[in-house]
Amino acid sequence: KRQLQDPVPAVKIQAAKALGRVGDSSAVPALLKALPGSDEQMSSQIFTSLVQLGHAAVPALIEASTGNSAWTRWHCLRALGEIGDARALPVLVNALEDSDHSVAWVGAKGLVHFGKRGIAPVLRLLTKTEMTPWLVETASYVLSTEYRSNPKLKPYLEPVVQSMRGVAFRVATTNAAHKALTQLIEQGLIKA
Repeated sequence: KRQLQDPVPAVKIQAAKALGRVGDSSAVPALLKALPGSDEQMSSQIFTSLVQLGHAAVPALIEASTGNSAWTRWHCLRALGEIGDARALPVLVNALEDSDHSVAWVGAKGLVHFGKRGIAPVLRLLTKTEMTPWLVETASYVLSTEYRSNPKLKPYLEPVVQSMRGVAFRVATTNAAHKALTQLIEQGLIKA
């Protein structure tokens, strides 16, 4: 783990690679600690190692995904989306509102990996949160991606996306999301 702090970049990368192969969740804090200040190659290897650690990495990734560093949040959310553990769903949904737009986008892209499981939490967010242009972009991406891959959802989700793109999106989206959520659950297309 201390090789992650080595001044030689190749040593740090090999250390990160080895920690990913070990499969021990105790490697996660060291990998996360190495993220700030890492270059693109090193951060890419840290991401790969965290994904290899899989579900064992999820609790620490969730915790780090709410920190002050947008760089760290971005990498943590990216790994959480790739791992696909249900514990990450609320974190990825909340990321749609992140103050850093790149973090919000990586949250949206991570949610797409969850398929239908991500729909209800996103619709709930839209019923409870003040709509912003960034939330419109990220949430509409998640919903439209899902209805393009699952045509049965299109009649329910497309009106929500259309309301988000309308002039009165701040008011219309809440109603459209609530209606879609209710109908999708009633029809048994998603779980409450």
